[in-house]
Amino acid sequence: MEKKPRSLVTGAAGFLGSHLVDQLIKADHEVIGLDNETNGSWDNLIQWEKHPRFTKVHQDILEISPLDIHFQNLDYVFHLAGLECPVTSIKNPEVFYTTNVHGTIKVLQAARQSKLKKFVFACSSSVYGQASTPTLETDATIPLTPSGLTKLQAEEAVFHWGDLFEMPATSLRIFNAYGPRSVSRLYPGSVFSLWMKQKAEEMPFTLLGNGSHSRDFIYCTDVANAFYVAALEGKDGESYNVGSGKPLELQELARLLKGKTTALKDRKDEPNKVWADISKFQFDCNWQPRVPIENGIEFSLDVLQEWNRAPLWSPEKLDSFFSTWFEVYS
Repeated sequence: MEKKPRSLVTGAAGFLGSHLVDQLIKADHEVIGLDNETNGSWDNLIQWEKHPRFTKVHQDILEISPLDIHFQNLDYVFHLAGLECPVTSIKNPEVFYTTNVHGTIKVLQAARQSKLKKFVFACSSSVYGQASTPTLETDATIPLTPSGLTKLQAEEAVFHWGDLFEMPATSLRIFNAYGPRSVSRLYPGSVFSLWMKQKAEEMPFTLLGNGSHSRDFIYCTDVANAFYVAALEGKDGESYNVGSGKPLELQELARLLKGKTTALKDRKDEPNKVWADISKFQFDCNWQPRVPIENGIEFSLDVLQEWNRAPLWSPEKLDSFFSTWFEVYS
């Protein structure tokens, strides 16, 4: 009998990690899901709880030892665990460095036990900062916050470990992922998850500025598929943009979500347009986003009750939260 691929996913109980576990189980992998439930929930993977090819491990990446048994005899490691919140990282940069950089090194050291076919890292479009659009992987990386900086430093560590210890490694710079399970308990989260909670509470959407900001929204299952394809086809030592390749203005997102808006003070120095050039990933890995924004929103609204688990961020609470940004970028 042919041996099934054996994969480990850090951050498995989180938004994108849980969708990746879905993808891997359906692709006949044996999957070890590792998470400490800081911002994720094992409820996202309850469908696999008793599956013979899924193992749940409650563990913080900072507690992983170089000889951790869960990292033995693996084919693939998908490292999605980490912190990402621009404003909070300005308030408390140390915890972002510890989790995103030191935590990534802990995962890399443990992964050296296996002769991996691929180590795939979840990076972020925040590494670019104020970038030209559409943004290429060769564009300058000038992060605006410690959140983006530590993601870039972690990506550099991944490639350094890859070169030094002959570990095949690829990084995905994810743009604005959205969809079911994008429930944040720690921070306001993305504009999509924030608005879904507000919609569930029948509140207007809090909109920064006049709604002309645009973002490159990519549906969660497309991101999960991107990780899977990158593991099989991604070139070693390469970063790839993962987005839809189509920017959408926030006022149009509000229209698609069928909600009214209320204005908040615009954040100076935040990118006005975020737009991924995905041609490199398309060419190297024959990957395409499959879910149009209209369908992704429809799928998300079908499970609107999921966002009942998220804390409610009122306009007053958001104004207070964003005050740190205005202190830095005034």
